[in-house]
Amino acid sequence: MRIDVHSHLVYLPYLEYLAGRSSLPRGVLRGGTYFVSCTGGYQHASPLVHADVDTKLKDMEDMGIGMSVLSHGMPGPELLGGQEADDWASRINDHLAEVIQSHPGKFEAWATLGWGSAERTIAEIDRCVNQLGFKGVYLFSNINQKTLDSKEFWPVYQHIESLDIPMDMHPTAPINMNGINHRPLVPGMAFMFDTTLATVRMVMSGLFQEYPNLKLIVPHTGGFVPFIRGRVGRMIDAWTSPDDWADLSDSSQVSFDKIYVDTVAHSPAALDYCLKMFGADRLLYGTDHPFAHFDEYNVMVDGLDCSDADRELINNGNAKRLLGLA
Repeated sequence: MRIDVHSHLVYLPYLEYLAGRSSLPRGVLRGGTYFVSCTGGYQHASPLVHADVDTKLKDMEDMGIGMSVLSHGMPGPELLGGQEADDWASRINDHLAEVIQSHPGKFEAWATLGWGSAERTIAEIDRCVNQLGFKGVYLFSNINQKTLDSKEFWPVYQHIESLDIPMDMHPTAPINMNGINHRPLVPGMAFMFDTTLATVRMVMSGLFQEYPNLKLIVPHTGGFVPFIRGRVGRMIDAWTSPDDWADLSDSSQVSFDKIYVDTVAHSPAALDYCLKMFGADRLLYGTDHPFAHFDEYNVMVDGLDCSDADRELINNGNAKRLLGLA
């Protein structure tokens, strides 16, 4: 059985709400797809089929996926800011809980967060974990153009660590869009830049040193992290941090070693490299369903040069352990 930790299901009432706004984020429905203009100059496309549970269940059956861990994905409610963001996060989570309840054993979910205030965000995490039974939280690669290492977010990370639940990162409207003026450059490159920047800054800031039991999944095989961690790590270790960041007491590689990555690789060679870099116990099966090429990852995982036991870890064992699944 495969457990897909990277699977999206959008909430149509939220997209409909964005289509009625006059300021960013602002959406429009054209030809069966919602196009949402976000901060930073990015426009995200959400076809109506991305809200179709029956289509997801059929694709899961075709691919041998026994369970999908659902996330709402982009555009997230945190783009709204304030109480509005927190309110919509709660509505999205209620919708995900209804889907889980309607299809027993098929779905779990990542908690969507609004980040309107630390207090509401922490309260929503508690509600999702303790009342709705969610297994972790969804973390966009920036919070409405603020980097994830910003000190205002640390109380939330502290609370997440205390609950012993994982965080699942995903790209959002990138912080940097300079020169990224054609669509293939955004999902093809800028998303990975943004998750990589977020992860490296979290390491540099000492976040994983302050909260050593935080568990973070970085999507798309870790973005560029597996390929640059040696180079940037040497520079971090030789660097004197600013006053508001603590110097790392261990090599930055200790923090890099803590992260998990999923199998959304788009290249068998990249997936094989991540297996060698992180080991089978840090690699989780994911498809990025329902976005394009979601059906390629079974072939890539099946083609990895690893033992059957390691492949079982990747397909479901690591997800069961990390998310506390029976």
